[in-house]
Amino acid sequence: MPRFIGGLRRLPELGESINGFKRWLSNQSVACRIGMGVALYFILAFAAYALLGENACAVAVDGKVVAVVADKSDAKEALNELVRLKSDQAGASLMIGEKVSYNGIRVKEGEILDREALKDILNKTLSFNLKGVAIVINGETKLCLKKIDDARKLLDWLKSVYPAGPDEQVGFKEKVELVEKPVCTSDLLEFEAAKDVVLLGTSQIQQYMVKDGDTAWDISAKFDIFPEQLQATNPGVDISELSIGQVLKLSKEVPLLTVVATRQETVEEEIPYQVEEEMDDSLLSGEKKVVKSGVPGQRIATYLITRENGLETDRKICQQNIISQPSNEIVVRGSQTLLASRGGSARVSWPCGGGIVSPFGMRGGAMHEGIDIGADYGDSVAAAAGGTVISAGWDGGYGKAVVVSHGGGVATRYAHLSTISVAVGQSVDRGELIGLVGSTGNSTGPHLHFEVIVDGQQRNPVNFLQ
Repeated sequence: MPRFIGGLRRLPELGESINGFKRWLSNQSVACRIGMGVALYFILAFAAYALLGENACAVAVDGKVVAVVADKSDAKEALNELVRLKSDQAGASLMIGEKVSYNGIRVKEGEILDREALKDILNKTLSFNLKGVAIVINGETKLCLKKIDDARKLLDWLKSVYPAGPDEQVGFKEKVELVEKPVCTSDLLEFEAAKDVVLLGTSQIQQYMVKDGDTAWDISAKFDIFPEQLQATNPGVDISELSIGQVLKLSKEVPLLTVVATRQETVEEEIPYQVEEEMDDSLLSGEKKVVKSGVPGQRIATYLITRENGLETDRKICQQNIISQPSNEIVVRGSQTLLASRGGSARVSWPCGGGIVSPFGMRGGAMHEGIDIGADYGDSVAAAAGGTVISAGWDGGYGKAVVVSHGGGVATRYAHLSTISVAVGQSVDRGELIGLVGSTGNSTGPHLHFEVIVDGQQRNPVNFLQ
């Protein structure tokens, strides 16, 4: 600054010198004048910079100027002194949360602050936070701890929750970063609290539309929650009175991190054989015959096994050595439709052991539309021919009964069962178990009532039995 004031005082002297120089220059040649003019330009430019150039440093916080000081180095030292003072007062290492920048400017002498004034302004402008470490998962800060060693210890602890074998490689499915940064004291977690956060995760809300037959218990069991949790997530809703189409909110716990363990396992195992089927019209539909048994192959296979949070999620072959190839099984299936003729060649098998105790025809003034086969309670009842189950359950006077369709308009009924072993829509082969003998419905004792139905009319089963 004294240099600047002294320069101003010498301006009159500089003016007289310039005027004398101009009178001398008028007596010189043109070339000399041009050369001297160029030299004068640079002299004046240098003098202007010396008198009018930057003479101070602007201090900005997050891009906004808060003070002007004489020197950048003084400003930085003032900030460092303030941070050290705050850290000593807090008994911990602190960091500022804002960005401080410095830029050279020119100002009037009275606008420049000293170091103590700058520290006072920065103390009021800046936020001083603890130096912590953030656990960043997939680019998003999830929790903060005081020390980076605590963060590393926490991640190692989470891996140990799901024990891994000595040959397993353990890591995280998500991208995990540890970033040191200023952290508010309210955001810092103690180690034990952080363990609960990473293990239990966070709650995510999803929606569920009530379906026919749903109850609060059914929905809770389906999503592995308690009814009390369902009620808490849906305040104002009477979960005991749900209606079809009603939308409920469900809270589901989602872990913050997925511990992934991978390993290789080599085993000697069978290679399953395939079953080739051929059709044969000499066999009834539903009948089958194995003409060539299958033989499994052998191989030594190396699997890459992946577990996530202790549960196996993937198993794939990464290498194999074939010892022997499998030999396929060949099965012949019947395609002949059960004929509805009095003495046709197609026959059905006896559904259970025992003789006829009540024949087809009139009985006691009423039509007995099948035959009763004597059997003991609990004896096996088999399908008389292959087909598809079209009815299975309670059927009035028949009690527990099964009806099997064999195609071509032919069906068979098995009544008074004690137990039903098949379901509607199920395919059954000849001789396959469909239930057990009983005495349900209009029955006077254990037996099997057996019917053959052709185009909706009961026919005498004796004409079809072989």
